[in-house]
Amino acid sequence: MSVRVPRWIWVAMQELIEMNRQIMLDNGLRAYTAVFARMVFLVAVALSLAGCGGGGGGGPAPISGACQLTIQEIEAIGNIDNLPPECLSLFPVPDNNLLGRLFILGTQVDSATNALRIFAHGTNDDGTPLELADFETAVVSIGGTPADPNLWSVEPIADGDDVLSIGFATDYSLSIPDPELNAISGVFSDVLDNLSLPPLPQVLEGMAINFALDPLLQQDWTEDPALLGAAFQVDADLLIDDIFRNGTAFFDALGFSLQRDVGLDSDGLVERCRPAHMQIAFTDGVDNASFTYTKETLLPIIDDSKVVMIMLGSLNADVDELTELGGDLGGFAYAINLAGIQDVVQKWADSLGHIVKFTLDPATGFDPGPVTIELGGLDPVVVERPVDGFCESDPVM
Repeated sequence: MSVRVPRWIWVAMQELIEMNRQIMLDNGLRAYTAVFARMVFLVAVALSLAGCGGGGGGGPAPISGACQLTIQEIEAIGNIDNLPPECLSLFPVPDNNLLGRLFILGTQVDSATNALRIFAHGTNDDGTPLELADFETAVVSIGGTPADPNLWSVEPIADGDDVLSIGFATDYSLSIPDPELNAISGVFSDVLDNLSLPPLPQVLEGMAINFALDPLLQQDWTEDPALLGAAFQVDADLLIDDIFRNGTAFFDALGFSLQRDVGLDSDGLVERCRPAHMQIAFTDGVDNASFTYTKETLLPIIDDSKVVMIMLGSLNADVDELTELGGDLGGFAYAINLAGIQDVVQKWADSLGHIVKFTLDPATGFDPGPVTIELGGLDPVVVERPVDGFCESDPVM
């Protein structure tokens, strides 16, 4: 059976061939090979769409014989408890580890005093944010021995504390309906709002990536919350781009956000010069389109750079994978749809409005450490020293 390929597909293929040629000239054979592999994949997608009439096919189908709901209907259910048992059993149990936690965002040695600064936030078991009064009750230990309370202090972050570089990544794959994209836009906006609350000083810079078949830089690094907020809004052009949305390059999105790469003309998160680095990402499925990164190549990058990874997932996302990527410094939240994790994420986000700064005098002996912070009934946290070479160059704004 022959397939008539529409003219727009031929035009797109010619543009991709020219793009490959230019990439080889600019970046060498390795970059060319990666993009050529992607081109072959795009050809397959395009032919698939051409052969099936663009994916119309009579509308969404039920997800299984037993569960007669479509993915879109499941995503739209506000209360997961309302799902029929035959549908509920097809998905992992909702879970998270964002509450009842102390998070260490990052550390920094003061170049003038050699004091160690530790930036932290967290939540109680009930989800209420840890406040300054809670942090003042902490026990700080060096090498297992409590430090002299007169040699360390804790206070709210202040003007001049350029604390946080943060990356946001949103999954735009076809399985995600518009309401779900609007919901994750709201979640990211809550995070941003809590990091920008008065009297909290301007402490962050951020970037935003959308991804499906490829990662797409939506907003480069900026300290302007208005620009970041605008980048979180649903991109109407991407919604109608079925080729772009026909895949989930989750690992490539994380890798490109973390590291400078030929795929994006931007500093990666690990190149930024601030003491704290965080990556927040949402996906509703497993990776099926990454060409450059795998989970195995991402984990050493995360571990070496001490980035706080906050992984949010719904529907078919792999909970074990989200947990592993979140690691010891970060965390994850999963539910069948985003509505199931919004309350948890909101409580965690609220705690970002209460970031504090521990300052340890060199006389505490924090070098060589290790430094441990214990707070109430929460699990103690061992603090890593600053990562050498975190900042490779001056920030590119």
